[in-house]
Amino acid sequence: MTRLPAAALAGGLLFCAAGPAAAQPAAPVSEQTKKINELIAKGWEKAGITVPAGQAGPTAKATDLEFMRRAFIDLIGRIPTPEEVIDFEADKTPNKRARLVHRLLNDKKYVPKDRFGKPLAAIAGLKMKNGLDYKDASAENFADLWTTWMLTRSNVNPKYRELFRDWLTNKFANDAPWDAVVRDLVGATGKISIKLNPTKMTDDVDVEGSGAGIVFVARHLGDPLIDAEAKKKGEREDLPHDGKYDGVPITSRVTKLFLGIQSHCVQCHNHPFNKEYVQSDFWGVNGFFRQTDRVGLVNTARKKKDATGPDTLEIAERPTWNTAGLNGTDLGRGMVRYERRDGQKGATVPTMIRDIAQFANGDRTSGKNLPAGEVPSTMKGQSRRQVLAQWVTEHDNFGRAFVNRMWGHLFGRGLNKEPTVDDFSSNNEVVHPELLDYLAGQFKTYGYDQKKLLEWICTSDAYQLSHVANKAYAGPKYDPFFARMPLKALSPEVMFDSLAVATRAETRRDKDAYARLKNDWTAKLTQNFGDDEGNEVTFNGTVVQALLMMNGREINGEVGSRKGGGVVEAVVKDNRGNALAIYDQLFLMTVSRHPTKEELARLEEVRAGKAWINLGAPPASTSSPGGGTQPPKKGANPPPKKDANPPKGPSGLVPVPGASSPDDVTFYQDVFWALLNSSEFMLNH
Repeated sequence: MTRLPAAALAGGLLFCAAGPAAAQPAAPVSEQTKKINELIAKGWEKAGITVPAGQAGPTAKATDLEFMRRAFIDLIGRIPTPEEVIDFEADKTPNKRARLVHRLLNDKKYVPKDRFGKPLAAIAGLKMKNGLDYKDASAENFADLWTTWMLTRSNVNPKYRELFRDWLTNKFANDAPWDAVVRDLVGATGKISIKLNPTKMTDDVDVEGSGAGIVFVARHLGDPLIDAEAKKKGEREDLPHDGKYDGVPITSRVTKLFLGIQSHCVQCHNHPFNKEYVQSDFWGVNGFFRQTDRVGLVNTARKKKDATGPDTLEIAERPTWNTAGLNGTDLGRGMVRYERRDGQKGATVPTMIRDIAQFANGDRTSGKNLPAGEVPSTMKGQSRRQVLAQWVTEHDNFGRAFVNRMWGHLFGRGLNKEPTVDDFSSNNEVVHPELLDYLAGQFKTYGYDQKKLLEWICTSDAYQLSHVANKAYAGPKYDPFFARMPLKALSPEVMFDSLAVATRAETRRDKDAYARLKNDWTAKLTQNFGDDEGNEVTFNGTVVQALLMMNGREINGEVGSRKGGGVVEAVVKDNRGNALAIYDQLFLMTVSRHPTKEELARLEEVRAGKAWINLGAPPASTSSPGGGTQPPKKGANPPPKKDANPPKGPSGLVPVPGASSPDDVTFYQDVFWALLNSSEFMLNH
């Protein structure tokens, strides 16, 4: 398959074609969305950003189809199918965008209609029993996101990771409030046993207690205080005084994920710039994990496929650990000992980290602690971690942390000065404090309902802005004010699911087979490097993605396999002799919009064999404004004939081979590949 038409297409037409959205009647929005619009507009005014008359923001509103693609990617983790695009275009109501957002989050049996208003019975590559289950797709998407945020992608037993993802999916599918999810995670105890069934060659899974919810704590519980090497040297565990595990990673993960506080910065010493928290704050939270025991390892995979013994993972509480005092006395009971930077020893009982308001008031502690490490009588029967879980959800940063993370998911950055979503500190001021506090308050008032928060934000003016910046406000200093929708790279998971949709992958019908393919394929898109906090840096830029996608076997042989011919062949067959209809279908399948007149003209030029491409350094005189090439001017050296060998020189122009027939499948496959490898496909805009 030649790739020259793909190069010709990449000359600058794609991703520049969508114009501003047509004016629509104002649609009713919630009070929360109105408040978002008001407070973001206040931020624009503060930053000197002017909103032109008749516009909802400093840049134009995104087109309906740009908005649709954005909402699909953000809320259900894939691009829309052509059938879904056509169905959305047919909706002429002024609140069609709000209806779409609500549908993607809540509808379990949605049936799209075709161009003639007839309900569709099936959509290739998608499960559609009595309609499309968008609610479950949304739950799976956010389970994917939180699984990566909580466990990372690297160094995790894939079976435990999958079970944890399923656990989260079930929580989200059943609309569990966020505070309840966090309490279940932080306070989880239980057991997972995975045993290979030699007859079926599949795993049998048994769970007890909190089930797969234990994987989060197990993943980050840390190292034994006395490891194997230390034991060889004669050192012994002191469980009554110290417990078994250091609990360092889980301490930082809990405060970072659920409170937006990077407490690991004060693990070893007080922070030199951020004065909110000190070293004892870190170790105070750490004390809640010193009675936690782990059996089994979550960070290693099964070594032998034919092993019949079970893989077991268990998280339990040992109430007798970390309770003994010094020298047989009550002095120092339940305390965690740590070393300060000056070499002195410090110690603290389990203590909840201070609220932001408490720090502002000058309070030295939160007042929430466990004297002698014992749970207060008012919370009798609960473990230390269950007490911590309750206090985490009562912290004044709890709602703010979730709001900021969801805002970051939707906009590519949080509401702070710096893009990070999990660093509330004096060194990273909140640019929109009134908005953050308002949304956190409403989130709490509405029972920590994630979907309501997402609906409020996704129907706001800011979320509906175009990705094309007003040139006056294109500088990075305007980024925290959301004067446009930032471009966001697709995650590996979304990339895979979107490729599966674009190629009509039949494997989507088999959940288990699709999950295996997805896990294997996304692993090839990421390179992960872990640290002792369980963090990872993921290199998944568009260059790597494009190189993998250019491997035809990856897509055609795995993701896009079809019985009876490829997906492009099917499109050509359905639209024989109608090139414009074929182009339209290929664009809808990949970039979720119709081609422009300019793109159609360029494609027809390529199909007719009238396009040229420069394989070397382009001469200034033949460079087109769109980034492509033009035929040589009159009087210049004539281009080589079509049957000549392409020149290798720096200024050699060669003709792009056109289609061999009106329905040349190979030509349309090249168009399809060009669209899949375009920045418009790889980016969420």
